[in-house]
Amino acid sequence: MTKTAEKLKHLREKVADPAFQQSRGLSNEVSYYILAFDPQDQPLVIEEVSNMRQQLNRETVGMDIVEFNLYQIMWELLDGMGIKEDVLEMEASDGIDYLTEQLNNALEMTSSENLLVQYMQQHLPEDPVIVFVTGIGDIFPLIRAHKVLNTMHQVITGIPVVFFYPGTYDSLSLSMFGESKEDNYYRAFQIN
Repeated sequence: MTKTAEKLKHLREKVADPAFQQSRGLSNEVSYYILAFDPQDQPLVIEEVSNMRQQLNRETVGMDIVEFNLYQIMWELLDGMGIKEDVLEMEASDGIDYLTEQLNNALEMTSSENLLVQYMQQHLPEDPVIVFVTGIGDIFPLIRAHKVLNTMHQVITGIPVVFFYPGTYDSLSLSMFGESKEDNYYRAFQIN
């Protein structure tokens, strides 16, 4: 069994625990978790997230898992702004650095409630039990994980959030794909 498979098995056990679902036992800490995984294991993670959502839903085990795929949300927001085609052309004409700057401005990533987080907040069901956040590797380096995480905990509270991160997390810093270091983020617990 790979290390990622072990982490996913551990996560499955945790999400079935009522104390985890109700964010108990964390000494009033935010109930945010990061499951860092080997980027080569992305297909396994996608499959297991889908399986957990289907097998552990309210009808069978009594919980709801809501998945927010940041890649899909980004494109939906850009399409809603009418700039999706412009973004596709911008990378070719102006380069990745310029595109990254413009996307971060359009999505208000420096705001305390950026558009990605606002979208998640607006699309949460009334009584969600667990939130899974996926797709961050798909929008890297355009959007950085710490920018999403730093604003999410101000908006989405009282429910566990599991952030699936293709890279490493050492309880202080994130490193996308194990290579590109991001700003520090220390509020989340590791899923080991």
